Amino acid sequence: MEYTEILDFESSKLLKIFKLLSVRNEPSSLEELSVKLGVHSKTIARSLKKIKNLIKHYQLEEHLEICCRSKNHFYLKRTNDLYVALFIVRYLNDLPEIIFLKAIIEEKTIQTKQLAKKLLISESSMRRRVKKINQVLKKMTIRLKWGTYELIGEEEQIRALILGFYWFVYQGTENDFLLQEKVRSQCVTDQLVHFFQMKINGLQKESLFRIVQIAAWRSRHGRKVLIKKEWRQYIENSDIFTRFIVAMGSQNLVDNWDHEELSYLYLTVQANFLAYFDPSVQTFIIEEHYSKKTTCYRKTHLATQKFKQVFWDKNFNQSNGSIVSFLSFHLYYELIASFPFERNTTIADLEKNYPSFMRKLEKGIGEMIEENRSYQRIPKEALYSRYFIILSSLIPPLYNEKRVLICLMTDLSLEKEKELGKRITNYFEYKFNLMVIYARTSSSISYADIILTTVIYQALEQQHIQHVLLIEPIFSEELFIQIEKLIKEVGK
Repeated sequence: MEYTEILDFESSKLLKIFKLLSVRNEPSSLEELSVKLGVHSKTIARSLKKIKNLIKHYQLEEHLEICCRSKNHFYLKRTNDLYVALFIVRYLNDLPEIIFLKAIIEEKTIQTKQLAKKLLISESSMRRRVKKINQVLKKMTIRLKWGTYELIGEEEQIRALILGFYWFVYQGTENDFLLQEKVRSQCVTDQLVHFFQMKINGLQKESLFRIVQIAAWRSRHGRKVLIKKEWRQYIENSDIFTRFIVAMGSQNLVDNWDHEELSYLYLTVQANFLAYFDPSVQTFIIEEHYSKKTTCYRKTHLATQKFKQVFWDKNFNQSNGSIVSFLSFHLYYELIASFPFERNTTIADLEKNYPSFMRKLEKGIGEMIEENRSYQRIPKEALYSRYFIILSSLIPPLYNEKRVLICLMTDLSLEKEKELGKRITNYFEYKFNLMVIYARTSSSISYADIILTTVIYQALEQQHIQHVLLIEPIFSEELFIQIEKLIKEVGK
């Protein structure tokens, strides 16, 4: 879910401007920001003034500053990226939509009139915001119950909403959200890491902790998960699930969790972290999926067969790593619809960088959707991004793209020439499908798409129609930019 959808235009625009400035290492002109955001440059200028005032209001002026390097070119100066996150957290927590949804999630009693008065906005404005929030939630098969504003929908979907909301609003910073579940949830988290022998970093463990914390809190308040019939294939007659129940019960940490809650915990941890389980545990789980022919195993098999057909000219063999990636991805969307569990690369970016590879990927996904309509419940961005990540670990995504031949025709020593060739190859290794060749024969030169030379003499331009670029023996970094422009022209 894109949580910025619930914000009004003004709030969303200001947040986007701040984030654009925070990710750029060089100044952005008002015109550049205007084009990227689709708003007038004068509007951008007014928003920048508001950001400056907010920085001062949040007492972050010693750490954050909107600077102007030249006329109408702005950048964000910061002492540490932590203060960028702190600004976003404080800004979001001041917005009516966030305050409202936070109160709903924490099940506080809300009166629209009183809330509007507290936030210094009109009651009609508050109702419009609530209506918009409800419209966005409906896309996720969740809705607000009018009167009480209770969240209505499948419990596992609501928990996914809360988890995403936590990361969006708090950006991983310290907060008082769900403090009452902290100690026991931390112990349960440690037990899960131990049982599955997970190798995860601090950020991943924090995410696991939040999943446990939200589940414990919702369950204690009577918001129980109901295990669906199709989920039972993963837990019934499962040796590892049986051991899981025994291990979790032995520590007296989940004494108030019923069988369905423990089943949900087992499945959601597997869906989110299977790739980080110990290899021996992964192998055991893969064997269970295979022997039972589970739904996510059948989808994994379908995906493998389809992509083998689509990429018929390139053999690839599954590894344990790719299998568990397929299994956990498919299991996740059997448990939870519409909420991508990872940051997805935009389809437009992938198509721009790997057009041929993406055409084949699109063909395979299209055929899979025709055979199994359940794929339609997976967000398009997640489907393309996740399959791209898995397949690119098996097939170099550049192998499908047009190969560009760069010919070095220089008067440098052989050692220096080879050094330059290696630098070019390494620099563009994961961006373009290219090969560096050396001007030893006339035939090798004729095959080249680009010629790099230290001396441009008359015969060179007369005899060859390729792009020719003059390079310096030192070969500065700026030359890579010029070479990249030529590669893109050739690749069109």
